[in-house]
Amino acid sequence: MKAWTNVTTGAGEEIVCVQVDDGDPFAVLALGRHTVALTRDECRRIADALRAASHRHPARW
Repeated sequence: MKAWTNVTTGAGEEIVCVQVDDGDPFAVLALGRHTVALTRDECRRIADALRAASHRHPARW
């Protein structure tokens, strides 16, 4: 199985891309021009932080 996702700007420029293959021990995270290989544990920690951020209530100004 291959899994991937990306986030782009309104103009179509890629901001974030994540790719992973079943046989590969690492996931590849690209942020703009920078690329990093993440372990499964690092992926889980990042996903947990993003999930927590997504559940926050909007700030009241």
